[in-house]
Amino acid sequence: MRKYIRIMTVILALAMLPGAFISCAETASTEETTAEIASTTPQNPESASTAPETTLYEPDDLDEKYNLNETITFYIWSDHRMKEFYAEDSGNNIDSAIYNRNLRVEDRLGISIEFVEEKGSLDFYKDWNKKAENDWLSDNQYDVYAGYSRAVPLLAINGMTANLLDYDDFNVEKPWWPEALTTECTIKNKLFFCSGDIATSLLWYMDAVFYNKELYSTYYIDQPTPMDMVEANEWTFERLFSLSKEIFVPSSDGSDINASYGISVYETDIDAFQIAAGITSLEKTEDGGLRISELWYSQRCADACEAVGDFLNCTGVFHDDDKESRSVFFDERSIFHVDRVLIVAGQDNTDTGKVDFEYGIVPVPKYEVSQENYKTNIGNSFSVYAVNANSQKAEAAALTLEAMGSENYRSVTPAVFEVAMKQRYSSDAQSAAMFDILRSTVSFDIGRLFSAHFSNYTSKTFRVVALSTNPSGFLTMAKTRSVGINRNLEALMKAFED
Repeated sequence: MRKYIRIMTVILALAMLPGAFISCAETASTEETTAEIASTTPQNPESASTAPETTLYEPDDLDEKYNLNETITFYIWSDHRMKEFYAEDSGNNIDSAIYNRNLRVEDRLGISIEFVEEKGSLDFYKDWNKKAENDWLSDNQYDVYAGYSRAVPLLAINGMTANLLDYDDFNVEKPWWPEALTTECTIKNKLFFCSGDIATSLLWYMDAVFYNKELYSTYYIDQPTPMDMVEANEWTFERLFSLSKEIFVPSSDGSDINASYGISVYETDIDAFQIAAGITSLEKTEDGGLRISELWYSQRCADACEAVGDFLNCTGVFHDDDKESRSVFFDERSIFHVDRVLIVAGQDNTDTGKVDFEYGIVPVPKYEVSQENYKTNIGNSFSVYAVNANSQKAEAAALTLEAMGSENYRSVTPAVFEVAMKQRYSSDAQSAAMFDILRSTVSFDIGRLFSAHFSNYTSKTFRVVALSTNPSGFLTMAKTRSVGINRNLEALMKAFED
């Protein structure tokens, strides 16, 4: 397999200084920044077992052997964090699984896979899209787009991506294409992009609540554990908030620096509370179109937002948007922490600064007990895949996505989920079971995927209000922003109707 790298990027790992933070740190963005990128996967796999046998997994409907004799070129984002597109056969479980996945797909289909890379994360995805557009208008070198979750949907709006449902070999019914995503993203019987097992980032970016087991048992001797509460269907906003909001221990000099808290929250993941309450910004209409969700513009959403906002203002809550919150948790200065699952691989997503204490992991809680299921949000920086509508090899590209999704389902996902997460990073069977709950309750909001088209109103309104000085003002802001959302909905629907 050949790789062509147009622009090599330097991968920066965060330098987290233990015990030092400024409570009102300045930051350039409330989303993922360039500095937080660390594109390495967990190392030292000697303690991990092998992935489950292939026979345990549903087979695909593809032929055993093809002879396409084609080169399929993937245009990818280089500044993704966790390994996904290619890897060396280093002996690491995940690296080896990705390396062998590509070899098997190439051999099975009779193709060569090439990767063209450009920076494409939050700060660079507009330039990434521009290069895709320039190629689309010229020589169409790229057959597959694989980029940041907010980038590829914009290409779909511009008519650059093919309807995957037009290709017989792309089987949306297969388990490697999660129903929660394909159902949400199929509009007017068109599916212009996809994700699922093909993207390891989808697993790493699940939002969750972590807790320090020793600290929890110290403060709550007679309380059931959060995992026990999940199993008893008692894990709610109110339970998490009441357990953490009042715990604050100043540092030895009486200052907030190096203080201890009940909970630390990475502010981008405040979004997870909206999704956890079962509220999406957009919903389907009876004719397959889209509209603003009735729940998003409801008293329930307003009440949930106000509850989260009041919670964030409590003395026991430390929150920030530059990941100092991770330092607080890793330094054992908070009992709870809200973040993406990827931190199980280390404070900066690598083995450097790994958690060296026993922790538990649970879903972000339900809004109320009567809610039927937990709902797990996916952080923005996962990969979305699409076929170039102008590619002369579009059918072969769709077949390649199906084969890669199928192979990932049987080899790469087990290496990430079963081996790394559930075995290596989980201390017991109950902890491992929590990962199953997270994965089985993954929820998608198409408003988040198209958020750049809606000036981020569909993804940030809940968070912005919760962090404001008036967390009870959700409905007022939502009403104001609904005008722009509806206007942009019209433009979005035209892309799916043409």
